[in-house]
Amino acid sequence: MKLSEWASVAEITSAFAVVASLVYVGVQVSQNTIAVRQSAHQAMADYDREQSALLVTDATLREVVMRGEEDVTSLTRDEHRQFYEFTTHMLTTWESSFINYENGLVEEQMWLAWDGYFRLLSSGKEGYTTFWKDTRPQWDARFMAHIDALNETSEESP
Repeated sequence: MKLSEWASVAEITSAFAVVASLVYVGVQVSQNTIAVRQSAHQAMADYDREQSALLVTDATLREVVMRGEEDVTSLTRDEHRQFYEFTTHMLTTWESSFINYENGLVEEQMWLAWDGYFRLLSSGKEGYTTFWKDTRPQWDARFMAHIDALNETSEESP
């Protein structure tokens, strides 16, 4: 075999190696994307579970939250602070799921489930509307626009 023939064989082999490498990288990127999405969802679920556990195990906090949902003005100063801190954590989870969805880390079906869940939690509860009015500027601008759009279509969300 001549040197030019060996060069041609080397070029063909090299081309196959490049294609195989690209396929491998593509598979790795796809697997990494799945892992990141699962991790984002798990973090949101864990955060939400921690909040729920607080309500289940702390009757005093549960009472404060239930009263605050209906009428923030009925709370003492300390209770008001508790309600706002608890609600901040709840909305942080909602905001996180929204931002993760906007950034492609949460699939649409999962986002719609989270969004529906938080809408259900806050639906028709005056305390969350008051909280939103008081704290609105502290949230991500895209999330503010989302909540504001919900409020325009109904008064059921914070």
